[in-house]
Amino acid sequence: MTYQAQALTALAAAGIIADQPAEPLARLLSGAMNETALRIARGGDPHAAEQALDRLLAGLRATA
Repeated sequence: MTYQAQALTALAAAGIIADQPAEPLARLLSGAMNETALRIARGGDPHAAEQALDRLLAGLRATA
């Protein structure tokens, strides 16, 4: 298990994010962040990218 997947597993165990398969999620998040960095490097709006990533990550939060 990757470090990122271990971190996601710990977040799920703590109830911060919803319980889900950690390894695929880690790969999806990595890909999203890599693509975002490339878009910014090619002249994309960093603020818009930050907002999009914030929304993506907020969707992972566990609901009470």
